[in-house]
Amino acid sequence: MTDHDETAERTTVTIVTPEGRGAVSVLRVRGPRAIEITSQGFRPLHGSPLSQSPLRRLRLGRIGAGMGDEVVAVVLASGPPEVEIQCHGGPGAVALVADALQALGAERVSVGDQTEGDSRSPIVQAADIELAGAPTLRTAEILLEQADGALDRELQTILDRLDRAPNEAAEALETLLERLALGTRLVSGWSVVLAGRPNVGKSRLLNALAGFERAIVAPTPGTTRDALGVRTAVDGWPVELFDTAGLRPSDELIEAQGIARARALQGKADLVVLVLDRSEGQTTSDRHLMDAMPQALWVANKVDLPAAWLAAPDRYLNVSAKEGSGVAQLAHEIARRLVPSPPAPGLGVPFREEHRRILRDSRDALLRGQFARARATLEELTSAAGSPDRNRR
Repeated sequence: MTDHDETAERTTVTIVTPEGRGAVSVLRVRGPRAIEITSQGFRPLHGSPLSQSPLRRLRLGRIGAGMGDEVVAVVLASGPPEVEIQCHGGPGAVALVADALQALGAERVSVGDQTEGDSRSPIVQAADIELAGAPTLRTAEILLEQADGALDRELQTILDRLDRAPNEAAEALETLLERLALGTRLVSGWSVVLAGRPNVGKSRLLNALAGFERAIVAPTPGTTRDALGVRTAVDGWPVELFDTAGLRPSDELIEAQGIARARALQGKADLVVLVLDRSEGQTTSDRHLMDAMPQALWVANKVDLPAAWLAAPDRYLNVSAKEGSGVAQLAHEIARRLVPSPPAPGLGVPFREEHRRILRDSRDALLRGQFARARATLEELTSAAGSPDRNRR
């Protein structure tokens, strides 16, 4: 048997997502014994062994010594056999799964060793790369669906419609472009700035939303002098919350610098939460801020204290950062404003900025009746433009 034959006959396990602290890691087992080996190591939560599962059916179970790691396994192909395993991110969980498969006879190889002959599309390979950086399970699930071919399938449907139903194809392209607003944030997340005059409770509210004490809150009045950021998840979406200096005129140099930074952050933020103190009468500063931030999410804080003014529920969210009341509703509203239309499970979601140009150019060509150009442009997403080593954000 030649070296080539020996290579072709081996069964390998590859960690296809780079090392990182993403929420999910992906391994692939390929070779003649891929289904057999994975089925031996996979303990299904219920139902038949993995070897009896239909192709592309997701199965929940565990792999690894002791309790192992909770994983999702799916048989991608029977000839040549290929199985994908999705486990928790982090080196410990990945090693637990990989070691179990190696012990059953799979040879561990690097991604580079399996590049040749990889039948997956460039979009699928790119989704695997992005998956390594997914900071929450919710965003990881969307990227996993793209790695499983969700976007590829929608693109193929659009290509099939280009000639016979160009208007439908153009509408489908427009829908994908709308999903880009979400797709390009699946790894980087969103920024939310808490704004307001000093001592309205922004720092305490940041702690309440983040779920732990990141900003020091003292019983004596004071003002934050600089922006303080904390990464968290709001309804499963990755968000960086910023507590900023209280907004007011100031001649004090350090405070004035903090206020300038606060205003700069607000200009870049995806959402500004304007915090007001319901236990004190609205000040001239409050009213100026409300006039300047009509699109902000207005929050009436300190509802645990006697009210000095009426915070109409159709305009304000009433919360108590100190006691936690209303904080869950605030988190839900933040998520709703950041992601007003979450994609249904299984939908294609473009996730790289380069996808925007290609989808837009294809749509525009289609609207001009340039069907051949629209097709050629769209097919870039399944060729070099969508390759995993280009167009990283």
